[in-house]
Amino acid sequence: MRLLKYPLAGHNNRVEVMVAIDPWLVTADCEGHVNAWSQQRFVDAAFNGAQIRDLAIQFKFTVEWEPGEPDKNIVFLSGDSQSLFMGTEHRVMCYRSWQDPAARTLEYVCRCDAPSTVNDVKYDPTTRVLFVLLGNKNGILLFQADTLENVGEIELPDGVVPVAGVVDPMGQVFMVMCSDRSLMLYQFNYQGSYKLVHKFSQYVQVNPLHYKISMPPQGDLLPVINSIKGSSPTSTNSTLLLDRNDNFKISTTLVSPPSAKCQVMQFSPVVYEKTNAKKNTKVVYNLLATSGSKDGSIVVWNTKRVKPLFNAIQASETPINDMAWSKDGLNLYVISNDNILYIFAFQEKDLGRTLSEEQVLKLQAQNKRLNPLPEREKKPSTNAEVSETPPPAQVPAPVKVETEQLLLPAPEIENKKHSRKKIAPHNLKKTQSTSMEFNGPAYNVPKDLKRKPKNEASKELNGTKKAKKELEPMDFLDTGLILPSVAFSRVRLDTPKIRLNFDYCPPNNLNLIFQVRNGLGNEQKPTIVTLISKAEEQERTLFQDFVPKFITMCTCGDFFWSCCSADGIIYVYSDSGKRLLPPLCLGVPCSFLEACANFLLCVTSTGQLYCWNIEQKRLLFPMNTVYPLLNPSLRYSDDVLTRAENITLCAITKKGIPLVTLSNGDGYMFDKDMETWLLISDGWWAYGSQYWDMTNTSHLNGNIVSNEDDKRNKFWNSTDAEQLASTIRDDQSSIINFMECKTNDELNRKNRIKNLQRFARTILMKEGFENMEEIVTLSHLENRLLVTLRLGEHQEFSKVLVVYCIRLSELGYTERLDDVLQWLYNDGNYDTAPLAGNSRRELLKGVLVACADIRHVQRVTTAYASALGMVNDSL
Repeated sequence: MRLLKYPLAGHNNRVEVMVAIDPWLVTADCEGHVNAWSQQRFVDAAFNGAQIRDLAIQFKFTVEWEPGEPDKNIVFLSGDSQSLFMGTEHRVMCYRSWQDPAARTLEYVCRCDAPSTVNDVKYDPTTRVLFVLLGNKNGILLFQADTLENVGEIELPDGVVPVAGVVDPMGQVFMVMCSDRSLMLYQFNYQGSYKLVHKFSQYVQVNPLHYKISMPPQGDLLPVINSIKGSSPTSTNSTLLLDRNDNFKISTTLVSPPSAKCQVMQFSPVVYEKTNAKKNTKVVYNLLATSGSKDGSIVVWNTKRVKPLFNAIQASETPINDMAWSKDGLNLYVISNDNILYIFAFQEKDLGRTLSEEQVLKLQAQNKRLNPLPEREKKPSTNAEVSETPPPAQVPAPVKVETEQLLLPAPEIENKKHSRKKIAPHNLKKTQSTSMEFNGPAYNVPKDLKRKPKNEASKELNGTKKAKKELEPMDFLDTGLILPSVAFSRVRLDTPKIRLNFDYCPPNNLNLIFQVRNGLGNEQKPTIVTLISKAEEQERTLFQDFVPKFITMCTCGDFFWSCCSADGIIYVYSDSGKRLLPPLCLGVPCSFLEACANFLLCVTSTGQLYCWNIEQKRLLFPMNTVYPLLNPSLRYSDDVLTRAENITLCAITKKGIPLVTLSNGDGYMFDKDMETWLLISDGWWAYGSQYWDMTNTSHLNGNIVSNEDDKRNKFWNSTDAEQLASTIRDDQSSIINFMECKTNDELNRKNRIKNLQRFARTILMKEGFENMEEIVTLSHLENRLLVTLRLGEHQEFSKVLVVYCIRLSELGYTERLDDVLQWLYNDGNYDTAPLAGNSRRELLKGVLVACADIRHVQRVTTAYASALGMVNDSL
C-alpha cells in the first residue's frame, strides 16, 4: 500500500465533496468550481514519486450561478458518466453531458428557499431515481433522473427531519437517518410509490452534519453509524452492520474510538475474497472506510474481522470531509478540511481477490426480495400551486420548493386505484408558519387532586393487568391559588416549542415577511419582531417591536398581524406596527393561532376557544371549548387525565366560523347562533354514501351494491344529478370538499379503507340492512345541505339542494320531498323571505324543473308548480 498526500490549494478553494466516476475523480469546492482529475495519474504518482509534477486537472468548469445566488458551496455531488448531480443547501442542479464542454447543459432539479434546507442528495443508478432530503419541509422528494420529473414524495412522521439517506445497490429500498435518532427503511419504485418497511429502534447520535454513507455492493448489510448502548456521555460509539436477510439482526459491530463520531462511511464498490489455506475455504468479505467528525483519522475495516485492517491515526490535522473508492476497489481517495487530497493506493495482494460483476449479482440474488409496489397512475403536470395541508398535531411553515418551470405539488397520499389532490379552499385560512415541533401536554397534577383508579378485574388476554400511564403528582406552592380552568381542566393540548428564529410569509402576499428573533425572554435581551417588505428592489422594514417574552406563533389577517408568547399573551399590530389592542392575557399557552379576514382565532392548551372580530374589537361569541369534540364520554376514566383524539387542523373562515378536524377523520364547525359544535364530515359517510367526496366512483366505496330489479334505483345514474355533482366536486373553494378530503387522508393514514370496504359488503348482505346505502347517502346529503346553509355557502347550497331533491324523487321518498318543498314554499311567503341569499321562488323552481321528469313524484311537484304559476291548471 502506498499513500500520496497532494495539496489542492493551488487548484481549488475548500473542497467538501468528491465522486469517483471512472476514469475521473471529480471534486467541487465552495465557489462552485468543478475539477476532473485522472485517477490513473494519481495511482502512478503514488507508486512512482517522480510523476507527481505531472499531476494536473484534466478538465474543469464553473457552475453557472443565477444572479444574486446566496449560497455557492457545493456540499452534495453524485452521478454517472452522463449526468452529474450537485447541490448546495438550497439548490439541486444537474449537468448533462458534463464531460463534453460543447454539449454540457445545466438543469435545475429543485430550488429550496429559507427556512427550508436540503439536508442530503442521493442518486440511485439502478432505478435512476434521485432523492432530495428536505429539512423544515420534512420530506423526501423523488425525481426521475432522466427527465427530472418529480414523481413523488416520502412523507415522514410529524416533527421528524430527514438527515441523511443511504441508497440500496439493488434499487429496492432507501434508508433514512432521522433527527429523532431513528432509522427508517422505505421500499420505493421509479414511479414514486413507497411504503415503510421497517423502523429501527437503535439509539443513534445525530448531529447537524452532512453524512456520507453507502451500502455494500451485494446489498445484504444495512449500516447504522454512531449507535451507542445507553445514553451516558461515556458510552462507546460503534458502527453496526445489520443483516438484511436475518430480520435486521446485528451481523458485525465495528467499535470506533470513544471520541470519534462517524461522519463518513464508504463501502468499497467491489466484494473481496481470500482463501484460507488451513481450512481450504474461501472467505468473502467487504471493506469499508470510516472517518470521524472531529479528527483526521481514516480507518479501513474488514467486515469479517473485529479489528481494523489498518488505521491511519490523524493522517490529517483537520477533519475528513469526504471519501471515495475507485471502481476496482484498489484506491481510496480522501479529502480533508484543509484541502489536502490523500490517495491510498493498494495492490491486489494487500486486499484480496475481487469478485466479478456476475458473482456480485449472484450474491444479490440470494437476498430476500420485497413484493413489488403497485403501479402508480401518472398524474398530469400542472402549473398551479397545490396547497399543503398541515400534518396531524402540528402546523408547518410554508415552504417554497420549486422546479425550473413549476411548483412542486404538496404531499399526497397515494391510493392503489385513485389519487386525489388536496383542495385549497379560497376562503379558509389554514397555512401557518410557526413552530414545527410541539411539546407534549404535562401529566403533572397537584397531590391533593390525585385520584386512585378503582380496582378493576379486567385483564388482558395473557392474564396480566393492562399497564396505564401514571400521573405525576407534584407539590405546588399554593394549590388554592391555581386557576380552576387549569388545575381542573381535562383538556391539555400540545404547545409549540420555542424556536430561536423563524419567519412567517402570508400565503396571499409573498412579498411580506414577519420575522421573529427570540431573545432570552426577559428585559435584558427581548424578542425582536419585525415586518419586512420585499416588494421593492431593496428590503424595507415596515415596523419593529421589542417584546420581553418568547414568541411561539404568528399569523395575519387582511389588515392586522398577530403573535403570541409562550405564557399565553397575544399581541395584535396593524400593517404599520400600531397596536390595535392591548396585549390579550389568556393565562395559559396557546396551541393554535389562526387569522382570516377580520377574525382572529385562538385555542389554548386547556382547550379554550376564543374568536375575536379585530375590526370591531370584540369577542365574536362567548368563549367556548373543544372538549366536546374529543369524545369525553367514550374515553371517561377515573384518572384526572385521559388520552383522546389529536386535533389535526384548527382554522377559521372569512365569515368567522371556526373549523376543527381530528385524527379520526371527523370535521367540525362552531355555530355561534346555536353555541355548539356541528359535525361536517364523518368517516361513516366515507364508505356508506354514494356522494361522499362528490364522486360516484370514490376510491373509498365505489358502487357497493346494485339492484337492477328495484324500480326505485332505475334513475340512480341521473344525468342532471351527476352534472351538478361534478360542478360541486370541481369547486376548489368549497370548505366541505376540503374537510372531506381531510377525512379521506386520515382514513388512508390509518389504513382503514380496506376494513371499511369489507365491513360494508358484509353488512349489506345481512337482513334488515338492504337499504342502508341509500339511507346513508340521503343522510350525508342532508347534512351537507344544512352545513352549507350554516357556512353561508349560498351557491353550493342551491346545487346540493337540487341533487338532494333529485335523489329523494328517484328513491320514492315523496313525503320527505314534500317536506322540503313545503320548507321552500314557506306557507306562500316565498317572495318575501329569501333563503341562503337566494329567492325561495327561484330555489323552488329549480327543484321542480329538475324533478319534473320523474313520474312517481309528479303528484307532489305538480301542486307546487301550479301554485307558482308554472303550469296551467286547465291542461
